[in-house]
Amino acid sequence: MKVYQAFAFLSIFIILFYNCSLPADDEEKGELEGGEDTFTPELPWEGEMDKFTINSKEGIHLNDPQKDAGTAYVTIPSTSVKNTRWEFGVHLTFNPSANNYARFYLTSSSNILSGNLNGYYVQIGGAKDNVALYRQNGEQSKLLAPGRELMKGDSSPKLYIKVERDNNGYWTFWTRLESENEYVKEKQIKDTNIQTSRYCGIYCIYTKTRCKGFTFHHIQLSNDVETNTSPNETPDNPDTDLPDNPDNPDTPDTPELPEDVRGMLLFNEIMYDNATDGAEYVEIYNPGEKAISLPALYLYKMYESGTVYSTTTLCKESSSAPLTIPSKEYLCFTKYTSKVIQKHKVNGENLIEISKFPTLNNDGGYLALSCSEKPEKGRTFDTCRFRDEMHDSDNKKTTGISLEKKSPELSSLNKNWRSSKHATGGTPGIKNR
Repeated sequence: MKVYQAFAFLSIFIILFYNCSLPADDEEKGELEGGEDTFTPELPWEGEMDKFTINSKEGIHLNDPQKDAGTAYVTIPSTSVKNTRWEFGVHLTFNPSANNYARFYLTSSSNILSGNLNGYYVQIGGAKDNVALYRQNGEQSKLLAPGRELMKGDSSPKLYIKVERDNNGYWTFWTRLESENEYVKEKQIKDTNIQTSRYCGIYCIYTKTRCKGFTFHHIQLSNDVETNTSPNETPDNPDTDLPDNPDNPDTPDTPELPEDVRGMLLFNEIMYDNATDGAEYVEIYNPGEKAISLPALYLYKMYESGTVYSTTTLCKESSSAPLTIPSKEYLCFTKYTSKVIQKHKVNGENLIEISKFPTLNNDGGYLALSCSEKPEKGRTFDTCRFRDEMHDSDNKKTTGISLEKKSPELSSLNKNWRSSKHATGGTPGIKNR
């Protein structure tokens, strides 16, 4: 009990008397509400500390030493929810995307922000270049209030964000670009689904080239504040004002799929008889001129007759972000990303780990890729066959060598396949060589 009381006291002490981060460079423009810019002692940040640099000049800066795609988070204790104001500044060195964005968790039930938790967060970027408020229950996120796309076309956005939650459950948030003189009110909404908190923190999702591109600064958290919620204002209703499926936080603004999706995504490479130090995988290719983004894809294993006997869901299991395949790009699915990366010397940027990835028969088989969990007319992107006879005739060894398309944009007929020419036996997630 004494340990718990000490923990609670520390949390309240931090919230009441300190800012939650170190200030940025003194020369940086843009003070937060009240104009305070007081030096703050180092606070008890915890989490993936080896991936961040925290100092008085930069604030909290992502600095992943692995220089690879991934996620990173840090948290501090925070039990404040009601009558609370959160403020912080953000600087990104890139235009955010569906694969590069950040979340500031206002509240969280867990200090592991990459896992299941209950809380509220502000997302900066994603498939849309905006700031938005979400609620997370377990691993599911619900969009509560979207903001303007103030980062659109900006390769180095600098902005400030303010969020208030009053005693009655009304959430209000504002944004301000560094070039703007005043905050712009984005949305106001009532949501009382989650009433408690233990932490707040920062969570970054990034590709290899963005592993040092996030900075948070001037973070302030205050409770027992007089919020700016006006009782005469009508808050936004998330159940009527938002799209039918707001649970996907990163659905890009792309056209809906047509009635017949054939050829929009194609199989491009299959490793079905892997080496002992490698792993099986299936790679797909987007031959179109526009990116395709879906919550999930479905991989069918079929008999020669076309009857489906196994269906595997292909999705990002570690987050609620959708699968996005840019134009003329690749996406590869496997059960063991680490083995594939080590075996084939790839950076892993286009690899998705699927814990229930199906075992592919070494004697060959039939596959189909669909946007529907159950076979439906017009919902199948592509079908293909794989077997040893499809390897090059002069290639006597097939174990550890993938089958790959000669021309990725063409159909998956048997004559369009060959043995991988790469020294490692395959090119998962990258162009065939």
